[in-house]
Amino acid sequence: MTNIEVIYGQLLNEHRKVLNEISDINAKSYELSDSDKQKIKELQARQVQLMNQMKMLFNGKFGK
Repeated sequence: MTNIEVIYGQLLNEHRKVLNEISDINAKSYELSDSDKQKIKELQARQVQLMNQMKMLFNGKFGK
């Protein structure tokens, strides 16, 4: 397995973990509190960051 595959796997696992956190917050209550909404917003921003890192990885720019 190459370094790129290892890093991609780590990023993908982190993305999945964040998605599960969002799902857990949504599942616990019909109406979300303001703090839950804020946490989801932060988690979604993390997802975007992870996706951008994956893009950079495949464009050869990761870690530069």
